[in-house]
Amino acid sequence: MRKNRTGGGLRGSFTIEASLLLPVIIFLIWNILYLSFFLYDQSTVLQGCYCTALRTERMIGTAEEKKIAAEEKYKQAVKQKTAAAVLEYKMERSEDEIWVETEFTLQAPGENLFQSVWKGRQKQRADTWEPVAFIRKCRKAENIWNVIQSGNV
Repeated sequence: MRKNRTGGGLRGSFTIEASLLLPVIIFLIWNILYLSFFLYDQSTVLQGCYCTALRTERMIGTAEEKKIAAEEKYKQAVKQKTAAAVLEYKMERSEDEIWVETEFTLQAPGENLFQSVWKGRQKQRADTWEPVAFIRKCRKAENIWNVIQSGNV
């Protein structure tokens, strides 16, 4: 401890600086932690929506069977993998594509001090699968591969 130049008192500037700076540092670390949860949820929802749309489109069956299967696939791909978020989703089907849209809300830390809600939204689609077109693309890819392997490029 160093004495003050004026004589009697001890300097306490480090204690005062620490008491002002430490809450700010803890708040920043806490928010970075929640930001990582938010980014994790965002990527999970993005991939889950696309996988649900794609897997639903590839199914064979009635519309009701597809709807039930899609809800189960969505539950496995998104609901069970998100971290502390409130999810709302809807699925749309048109003639040539399926859309899966999800909105999620993550309550930020410090709820009693100030209101802060982080929201994210993803909408992914899968084109309608046409087996004949798919087989033709596979054959074209196989033909290209054979040409490359034969060295006649």
